[in-house]
This record gives sequence, C-alpha cells and structure tokens, in this order.
Amino acid sequence: MKQKLIILLFLMIPVMAIAQDNNWKHQMRFGWSGFPVTEYALHTWGYDWDDMTSLGDIYQAYQKPMYTTGGISAEIAWFHKDWVTLGITLSGNFTWQGNRDAVTNEKIKTSTSLLFQIVPQARFNWVRRDLVKMYSSIGIGAIIGYDLNEALGLLPTFQLVPVGIEVGHKVFGFCEFGLGMMYLGGMVGVGYRF
Repeated sequence: MKQKLIILLFLMIPVMAIAQDNNWKHQMRFGWSGFPVTEYALHTWGYDWDDMTSLGDIYQAYQKPMYTTGGISAEIAWFHKDWVTLGITLSGNFTWQGNRDAVTNEKIKTSTSLLFQIVPQARFNWVRRDLVKMYSSIGIGAIIGYDLNEALGLLPTFQLVPVGIEVGHKVFGFCEFGLGMMYLGGMVGVGYRF
C-alpha cells in the first residue's frame, strides 16, 4: 500500500509542475488521516470506573483492541485573501471493537460506531510560493453519530493544524500535522483548485 502511494505521488509530479494561471477562487481537498480521537474520547468519557463492585466482576466480558478506518474527509474552500483561505470540512470515521467472554473467550458481539464531523476552518497561508504553500489552520464545528455504546451524540469539536504543506498547482498534494477531534497526528491527501 505504501509503495502504491509513493508511485502515485511520483506520477503526479509532472501534473503538479505544469505552470497554471493562479486566479483560482476555490479548492477541493480529499484526505485520509490517522487516529481520530473522537471515538476514543466518547468511549472513555462514558466509562464508569465504579462499576466493578465485586470479585465476580473480574469475569465480565472484556473488550478487544479498537480498530478504525481513520478519518476520511472532503473539504471545499474559498481563497478569501492571499494569506487566508476559508473552508468547510466534512469528515467521517468508522470504528469497531470486539467483546469477548472473560472465561470462554467466545465472541459476544462487535461494537461499532459511525461518526461525522462538520468543521468550518480558517487556514492562514504563511508561505505562498508558486509551487509550495505552507499554512496553519484552526476550526471549530460539531460531531454527530453513534458511538461504540450505540448512543447518538451531538458534541462540539475542534481541529488545530500548526503546520501543513501543499505542493502543486491546479492538482496538488498535501500533508499536515494536527491535533483535535478529527485526528491526532497527520493527514495526507490530494486537492484540485478551480
């Protein structure tokens, strides 16, 4: 998988290097991010540590590791000024976790969650070259969906990106590092300016 992504990026270099008219008004970005903190935060906040009241509770069902698709996002943005871009991001992630009997190790059920986030963002472009842009961004929005406890929730969310980079002209690739409820760590993707 990693080799295919590297090959795809190398194939995109000639497309990204072609000089284009820079009078774009909008851009669309599609990305994939690492660990979405949302489900972990919702799941651990809802846990009652006082539930274990007797010795027999150590034989209750236990949970296997939590798995996730990572955050899959789409964004539409408008170039407000040369140094600021305003956009709105829709991100979603699917998470699942197995539950097993503590004595027999039999699978009891698989808990799943599906969460969506809508986050308006302001991106501040602090390096603006012909081929490369570097930026920081901040966004505040909302999360809605079902968590692992199968509870429907609507909560506020935020995302802070201290540093991100876009490389290309009309078609570009991007990589950013951030922290917040959409993801903790990195996001990579492709975009298109029009």
